[in-house]
Amino acid sequence: MSEVTKHGDVVKALAVAMDIETEMGLEYLEQVLRNAVLFERKQRDYGSGNIAVFGEKGVIVRASDKVQRLKHLVFDRAETERAPENEPVADSWDDLANYGIIGRLCRDGKWR
Repeated sequence: MSEVTKHGDVVKALAVAMDIETEMGLEYLEQVLRNAVLFERKQRDYGSGNIAVFGEKGVIVRASDKVQRLKHLVFDRAETERAPENEPVADSWDDLANYGIIGRLCRDGKWR
């Protein structure tokens, strides 16, 4: 059970407070919250220094790497090939979404 699922009442209250009513809006909110939990875990493991060294430009490189990985896995691999062993496609999407937010934090001068 994910952290978001365990805190369903909080998610519902947040959706109400933010006037999120559509099915896709609720799905989006839940995914964003799952990504926030993932982001927090990675911050605890790695800290902020690895991004701070190169800032926004470094985030662009990392995001580009994720896009290339997704391109390879989604477009280039034959559907009959086995799934990747080290990082599922969904994980790459989650990382790419988080890189977008990290990039925005760098752009706004908030990354520490």
